[in-house]
Amino acid sequence: MKDTKKKKPFAVNRQQRRQRRRNHQRNECNYSQTMPDTQEIEIKKGKELSTEQTEARQIVQEMVRAFIGTVEWYKTEWGGAEPHDEAVKKALSMDEWRREYVENLEPEKVSWGHISAVGEVCMNDSFKLWTRLRETAADELESGRHSAKVVGVNREPYELAQFLAIRDCFADQWQPNGGIESAMIDMLTIAFSLQMYWSTIAHQRSLQIHNNQQKELNKSESKGWKSPYQYEADSVEQAYRLADGYNRQFLRVLRQLRDLRRYAPVVIQNNGGQINVGAQQINVQQPT
Repeated sequence: MKDTKKKKPFAVNRQQRRQRRRNHQRNECNYSQTMPDTQEIEIKKGKELSTEQTEARQIVQEMVRAFIGTVEWYKTEWGGAEPHDEAVKKALSMDEWRREYVENLEPEKVSWGHISAVGEVCMNDSFKLWTRLRETAADELESGRHSAKVVGVNREPYELAQFLAIRDCFADQWQPNGGIESAMIDMLTIAFSLQMYWSTIAHQRSLQIHNNQQKELNKSESKGWKSPYQYEADSVEQAYRLADGYNRQFLRVLRQLRDLRRYAPVVIQNNGGQINVGAQQINVQQPT
């Protein structure tokens, strides 16, 4: 019996991802400097850092920039042209105000200033806040809301449900394997949704022009018939052009997804067990 279980795009193994981000990698950098006696010296530096540690360093740098930016703003005319010491005090006061409500703030509204304000009291709490943003962003990507925001159907419940229904339909057929194929499913969903939207707009505009012309014809013949304005024809042509463009984009991504599957490397499994080939799961038994 064929397995009809749905496979969502971006079904990521969070534990495996966490382990990958914690693996250390050695990065070597070469620096060269010319001395006053025109002698050039090369310095080699190597360090082992994980992706998580590198990201943490970037976060700290952004936190520092955010606090400095707040201080510099208070030193400008718009911030009151305060001297440096007073500007620092006001920046610290601003951070204290930020800490009071950041816990219940929506993730997309959290700024580097909020993370910096939390880090002034406890650095671990600032990294926890950053982790909350990362997890929310991952949830949005896996659930489809990230791509829905691109189309603009994230506000009304039924519009979002329609978008996700299309996304699930494509994912059911292609059974995406990995991030690249899942991203292509999202691209297909976006292109198809926008094609449907602009096709609807083009039809509505054409119908409106037709109805307006019909009203003009029903008027007294002595007043004559008024032809449609050029901007009306341009608006219809624009909508059809956009619909056709998204249709071409849809077909282009579909070909790329097909070619990705067609030219995928051959998988050889010497030992028995379950292997994934394209969209299929094949059980290979060891010879007896």
